[in-house]
Amino acid sequence: MTHEVEITGLANGGDGFCRVNGEVCFVPYALPGDNVLLQVNAKVRGALRGTILEVLEPSVHRSQPSCAVFGRCGGCTWLHFDYPAQAEWKRRIVKDCFSRIGKLDVDVDWLEDPALRCGYRTRATFRRDESRWGFYEARSHEVVDISECPLCHPRLNAALLALRTTNATGPVEITVNPEGDEILAWSDQDATPLKDVFPLSNSPRDAGRREYFSFDGVPIVNGAFAQSSLLLNRVLVRYVHALIGDASSLLDLYCGTGNFSLALTDRMRVVGIDHDGTAIMAAGKIGGGEYRIGDEGEFKEHIGASAWDVIILDPPRAGAKRITHALAECKAGRIVYVSCDPATLARDAAILLRGGWSVLSVTAIDMFPHTAHIECAACFERA
Repeated sequence: MTHEVEITGLANGGDGFCRVNGEVCFVPYALPGDNVLLQVNAKVRGALRGTILEVLEPSVHRSQPSCAVFGRCGGCTWLHFDYPAQAEWKRRIVKDCFSRIGKLDVDVDWLEDPALRCGYRTRATFRRDESRWGFYEARSHEVVDISECPLCHPRLNAALLALRTTNATGPVEITVNPEGDEILAWSDQDATPLKDVFPLSNSPRDAGRREYFSFDGVPIVNGAFAQSSLLLNRVLVRYVHALIGDASSLLDLYCGTGNFSLALTDRMRVVGIDHDGTAIMAAGKIGGGEYRIGDEGEFKEHIGASAWDVIILDPPRAGAKRITHALAECKAGRIVYVSCDPATLARDAAILLRGGWSVLSVTAIDMFPHTAHIECAACFERA
């Protein structure tokens, strides 16, 4: 059955939503203000899911995407969504998550680099299916063949063309230095087919050292986490450093290769802990701070061991639920929580507030323009 509906908002995750016969319906690629002919396909977890058959009247924020495969390729979902409306809706999504999940009313600030809305990605995982190289189709494991992506840095697009000349089977994660010549290639299978084209290649099978390059003083290591844009990462790091201020001691949890703390080791005591031994070894070789391998159990031991000036954490998408109660009870002067999911951040923030903390600021940072992904940085102090 089809329905003519108006899209009234955007949900966390990027889908538009409307009501069909009183029920909420989520619609991929729909934008607020669109009037569409909609087909309802399924009901999942109490909500309908639909697809657009025809845009009857486009939103004033809808534009022509600069990509021939947009709508099939799963690399991005908002390339047809104009700024500044895209920015405003990201702020609204964060505010809604805090209200709906955390029961908190917060003002959400905004931070971006308008010059890097396209061509910003320096890291991407490319998939292969027979002769096709590209990204997965949205909600599918079908590979969409691409020669270049408007969100990828020119050096990353050039690396994709070079990847096509190899016999690698994929997936292959490519990371380029946007201000240098280095190109890292990481294969889950075997890096041997990559090495002629990408000398800085590794796979989990390699017994030797992981290849890396340095960017802004931080090691970028094959197989270890790094932000998808090293250029936009500068925006995030500068803001986090402003929140840390002139502290004398810093505990850096889920620290990876020391993205936030390595530059501070010459002026404060820094202890960084992460699960990833490869990342910790790379950070430790730079010197200055104390970087160690540890799980959430060790996180909690260090949280309670000292009256840290600042504790910073940058957990994976699932959030920091396993250590949030320890954070709520700690004697730190400030907590800086960086998150790639406003929903889990809002959940954990509510626990901190019940432990006597208050929200000093919440900022949405545009690390992933033209996608629905939202990076946030929240700062907490004792109430």
